[in-house]
Amino acid sequence: MIDPDANDLMAAIAADDPHVTAAALKARIQFVYGRLNEAWNTNDLTPARGLITGAMRGYLDYWLGEYERQRLRNHLDDAQIERVELAKVLRDKFFDAITVRVRADGCDYTLDGNDRLVGGSRTDRRAYTEYWTFLRASTRRGPLLTTPTCPNCGAPLEISDLGDCAHCNATVENGSFDWVLSKIEQDDTYVG
Repeated sequence: MIDPDANDLMAAIAADDPHVTAAALKARIQFVYGRLNEAWNTNDLTPARGLITGAMRGYLDYWLGEYERQRLRNHLDDAQIERVELAKVLRDKFFDAITVRVRADGCDYTLDGNDRLVGGSRTDRRAYTEYWTFLRASTRRGPLLTTPTCPNCGAPLEISDLGDCAHCNATVENGSFDWVLSKIEQDDTYVG
């Protein structure tokens, strides 16, 4: 489902900030996707800190905790994005929000506490589609990062429990400095 105004609004964002190209945005999405999958597979969201909002971190922490409570671990191995499509763009005086349809695949499976397979497959790839929404402050301009560094000071990305850079204390999980993932919706529940 693509919002009919998405392309025009995306063009307006690009006009305001020439760094926001389709290629740069795709590279940022792939970077966040890779770091998030790494974090998910290790049951430790540290690699995704600073790339996702605090609310998204809370949501993912809940599900990691729920798997742990049930003595299960979910994995998505060798995950790869096949295609990214613009779905919706919203702008207001505080934030720009870009929703993209991510088509990807990987080996999705769940293990019990004894590493026995209880769901999915370690070898058969499963294609899936999700809608990912990214936020960035509407006043922010500049290159989109694809390295694990603070978008404010350039130091290695180390984030406090408050969502601040451990080096410069800038709050980076709220979209003030770069596009951060704020929501993931499944294809069958996305309503635009």
